Amino acid sequence: MRITYTGVGLFWIWLFVNAFTLSAQEKLELSGKIRVLEPVELRLENIKGEVLQKTMVKNNNPFSLQACKIEPDVYLICFGETKQPIYLTNTQVTIKGFYNCRDVKSSSLNFTGIDIYYELLKWLPKEEFSQDKTIVPEIKGKLKGNMYSALAYISDMSTYEPNKLLLDCMSEEALKTTSGKWLKHRTDSLYHYSIGAPAYDFTFQDAQGKKVSLSDFRGKLVLVDFWASWCGPCRHEMKNLLPLYNELKGDDLEFISISLDSKEENWRKMLEEEKLPWVMLWDEEGFVIGNEPNKIQRAYGFYSIPFIVLIDKDGRLLAKDLRGERVKEEILKARANK
Repeated sequence: MRITYTGVGLFWIWLFVNAFTLSAQEKLELSGKIRVLEPVELRLENIKGEVLQKTMVKNNNPFSLQACKIEPDVYLICFGETKQPIYLTNTQVTIKGFYNCRDVKSSSLNFTGIDIYYELLKWLPKEEFSQDKTIVPEIKGKLKGNMYSALAYISDMSTYEPNKLLLDCMSEEALKTTSGKWLKHRTDSLYHYSIGAPAYDFTFQDAQGKKVSLSDFRGKLVLVDFWASWCGPCRHEMKNLLPLYNELKGDDLEFISISLDSKEENWRKMLEEEKLPWVMLWDEEGFVIGNEPNKIQRAYGFYSIPFIVLIDKDGRLLAKDLRGERVKEEILKARANK
């Protein structure tokens, strides 16, 4: 489970950072004593999911992990299924407080020995949702080495631009670290659905069973609406698109609605009810909720619907996550810039 941040604090951790600089250590030494409702496993993992150390923690009993030399980077401190990314170095780290496995939000854990992590918290995005999170440009030159990639991992930003900003701050040496490699891969992946990138060329069936591809409409502006019949906001947004379609339709513009219904009959039932005049397609894979989105969700980087994108005549992404008046604004802007 990934934990959400609030402001500069943590959802389940109240940070206590030493006011004094810790003396240099050759190894990471993690120990402490906390209150728990029932015994829980404490694990130290790297961001690749490999378990480096583990021990059982019992109520008010001292615990410790075997001292080990680590590469300073972001790691996961895990209590049972609760995982928290924290930047660690070869220092003495202690944990005290209370961990509630039944209600993680009510936990209160005090950490010492994580000064660099505390520095990273000053630069955390203030936005709540991952797709809205940004990084201020002033961060350039303020951090060192893989602190930039560690911040990207901790911040959990799902858009290309802020991750690319942090990537560009890193040296070639820092990019060789675990989080550096992670950020390079993540940024490369996010580029595929960033503004200006080539839009993924999907192929789905229409109501007559014909296969229709995005590339079939090259040379036109294409508005793509991802929806499902069970999604109330989706149906509402589609009704709003109808007068807009009638107003703006022309040889240079095409509307496509792609159903993410898991059952074909639900999609066809909606077609009969709404009788919309543009291209209607069905993705039989259906909408996937959780950590394993389907192919089209991964390609366009969305995790909720309705999700509307505008694609230019060369097949590049012009705008995304459009709703309401922004749909018309972006179409008119694209026509004006042709």
